[in-house]
Amino acid sequence: MDSTSKTQYQAALSEDTTTHSKKIILLDGRTINATIGIRIDIHDRDGSSRPIHLDQLNTSNPLHISIFDCITMTLSTHSLSYNNTISRALKSWLSLDEMKHCTNVDLKALGLILEILPSYRAFLIPLLRRIKQHNLLGLSEECADFLENDQKWEQKGGGAYFTLITNDPEKGALTNQELHNIHIALNDAYASKHLSLFVFTLCWFFIGTGVRPVQVCRMKRSDVIIHDKAGMEVTLKIPLAKGQGVITEEHWIRKAPTVLAECLLIYLDMYGNKKNALDEPLFKGTPTYLSHLVTDTLAGLPTYSERLEGPIHITPYRFRYTMATRALAQGASDAEVARLLTHRSTSCIKYYRASMPELQKPIRQALGKEMDYFASAFQGRLIDHLDEASRAGDDECVIADYLRLTGEALGACGTRAECHQHAPIACLSCPYFEPLINAPWETLMVTLIEDQKVETEPRIQQINHNALSAIQQIMTARDSRTPEAVI
Repeated sequence: MDSTSKTQYQAALSEDTTTHSKKIILLDGRTINATIGIRIDIHDRDGSSRPIHLDQLNTSNPLHISIFDCITMTLSTHSLSYNNTISRALKSWLSLDEMKHCTNVDLKALGLILEILPSYRAFLIPLLRRIKQHNLLGLSEECADFLENDQKWEQKGGGAYFTLITNDPEKGALTNQELHNIHIALNDAYASKHLSLFVFTLCWFFIGTGVRPVQVCRMKRSDVIIHDKAGMEVTLKIPLAKGQGVITEEHWIRKAPTVLAECLLIYLDMYGNKKNALDEPLFKGTPTYLSHLVTDTLAGLPTYSERLEGPIHITPYRFRYTMATRALAQGASDAEVARLLTHRSTSCIKYYRASMPELQKPIRQALGKEMDYFASAFQGRLIDHLDEASRAGDDECVIADYLRLTGEALGACGTRAECHQHAPIACLSCPYFEPLINAPWETLMVTLIEDQKVETEPRIQQINHNALSAIQQIMTARDSRTPEAVI
């Protein structure tokens, strides 16, 4: 908003309340008057009461005037039920002590949305985004940037980022209805030849994998491994996008869902006879180009969101958030979800879980019931820092997993006896092992599980059974000592 507009807007704040009234035509054709500070008592066509709580707003607050302007917009474009829920959500949020005198929403105030009922959160974020889109007063520069460029806040936003984005109906996880609607619209567009095979496959790749655009950009056609063409058995080598101290590019193997596998088989057939085809990028283009292509393509389809009562706002990252929340809802552990999202640690997964009320109770399903047979596998002593180890100061006592965790320390050895066992696997059930409480145990666990699936020798599988049980006990002991359980 330019300085002239702001001056005019501020001048309006000093005018009488009656100037903040609007005549509105509802979706059903009725005309009503809306005035800031006065509740609208109204019933929908079915006779249900749908009051609009404008009585919580006042003319001396620029944020409240911006909210009033936006609600009067949605009263013309959305149902009374939708607007009633927005006003109730606002009433809950603005009633918080920290919000009673708030005139400018900063990141702290935005985070207070997490203090209200989870069912209300999804209605406030689109309202705040409308304030920004219409250049109205009431949002700090940081808050406006967060609402517009949410992905860049992933690292510095911490838990607030993941919790807010999970509950964001415009940029967060998709509902089952929305996902189903996207699938139908995408398939119909391809069947009617409105989409090319390239775009159709690219869209399904994001839907089926939830990977970041930069990871898709780095993939080659050789990263699609076809095991059984007739049975559509396809695996993908997904490059890891992030990591410290990693020189060579790392990959994690992922099985392609059936629909995606079918798309890829048809798509790759186009290049079957071309020279050096396997060395070519799977999808040509920069991460930004591929991301915009998917966003623009899906924006042109006739999608519909029941909760937003309008088109579905779609970006590649929404499929990522959807995959994480659906996996957690179906009982996956933090370690399994981290693996699914190609995260090196589970640090952000707890925020996804915390943002979903039905998942507040910790779930542990990485290990089966057979682990009960090895209940006493861990016999060592937990330590918080290496300076608490029995051999503190001795560099040779440090136990690290160079193969799986790029050299991160897992703990210390409490004996000087010569040992030729396979570290750190053998260490986990050794009475002299002193594990660090905050070591990346989930990451080690999930790689051991993957190793175990590949191994066919029962005696080798038995080794991993013991190691997995020991890790489970270490994490249980860790969680009982910390205020927030990691899993």
